[in-house]
Amino acid sequence: MSILLDEASAYERGMDDDLTFQTVRELAGTAYMAGRTAPPTAVEIEAVARKLLWWDMAPAWEDVMPSEDCFWTLAEPEMRANYLRDAREMLEIARKAVSE
Repeated sequence: MSILLDEASAYERGMDDDLTFQTVRELAGTAYMAGRTAPPTAVEIEAVARKLLWWDMAPAWEDVMPSEDCFWTLAEPEMRANYLRDAREMLEIARKAVSE
């Protein structure tokens, strides 16, 4: 949730303090639509890439399940780049579906 809070704080700092309830509702709707259609951030892409790698690697482990961080750290840079590319594509497809 830190990405969400960081972006919300930055957005809020640029706004007036004299907001009515209706204005806040309109701004919230505008902000929501902007967030749903914005290009994926690097943090979002890496989070999805880590989860994809973990899902691919997890079935090989039976007793002790390493964390996403463990798999990500041990992965070769080329492997990480492939997962990042796949994650970016998946997030862009999802964003496109939302805006159509």
